[in-house]
Amino acid sequence: MRVHSTDSVEDYAHAVSAFLEAEPCGRNVLLSIVSVLRATPDAFSTPAFWWTTEGDEVVGAASWTPPWNLLVSTLPLAVAPDLAAAVSTRAESLGVRASGVNGPADSAHAVASALSSMTGRTVARVRPMLLHELDHPHEVATPSGFRRPAASADVPLVATWLDAFSAEVEIYAGDSMRTASRMVRENHFEMWMDADQPVCVVGHHAPVGRVVRVGPVYTPPEHRQRGYARRLTYEVSMDALAEPGVDRCMLFTDADNPVSNSIYRQAGYMPRGEHVEIEFT
Repeated sequence: MRVHSTDSVEDYAHAVSAFLEAEPCGRNVLLSIVSVLRATPDAFSTPAFWWTTEGDEVVGAASWTPPWNLLVSTLPLAVAPDLAAAVSTRAESLGVRASGVNGPADSAHAVASALSSMTGRTVARVRPMLLHELDHPHEVATPSGFRRPAASADVPLVATWLDAFSAEVEIYAGDSMRTASRMVRENHFEMWMDADQPVCVVGHHAPVGRVVRVGPVYTPPEHRQRGYARRLTYEVSMDALAEPGVDRCMLFTDADNPVSNSIYRQAGYMPRGEHVEIEFT
């Protein structure tokens, strides 16, 4: 097996698109990185890409957009040390270190373990995630209020909620104002209104591989347990499935959060795979 590397999103896409699209839900985030960089080349300052081949067949892919975690697909576990070595070389050239590894559980653990052995850094936290897919929606009850698209005036509030969401689930937030501005501008945030105030927000991403990824989903604590997130997620998902060329929706949840898992299950989302977010010290 060989590990190939490039800084060119087009070279990477040429090599791995068929491999990524073979599992468009499990590899959706990797596909989205390609889509975002093609549309907005300066979205990430120093992207890097790798793929693994066995003979002429691509058997694994990875991308890194510092300071975000390294993203990996399913890959042969035996290649994890070689991939980790390539990532370490890239990190040294940039003068930074990978903050963690995200991906399917077995692959992410193997790469994180190899990186830890090479760098001496220890794993600080492992967050188990469930990948959910939606083929057949289940209608859910409609709470009081109504839905509307997020508008430019909502960007500061959405950014604040993104920060609150990230703090609550303990993930890196990035530039929340930039994310909110971009997604609102692209009509990728919907809000639920009740009593003339926003009470919930649901994001969604452009289709890749015939799949729409839903999220983030956030309801402030004072507005929870009223069905806002469940209904808004259902409506956003229904709209996505009505788009030409979209076959499925997907989202990730914290495997240890029974409330969120139950909410999405009621709308028809079913768990289909285990992923992890691994953070280094």
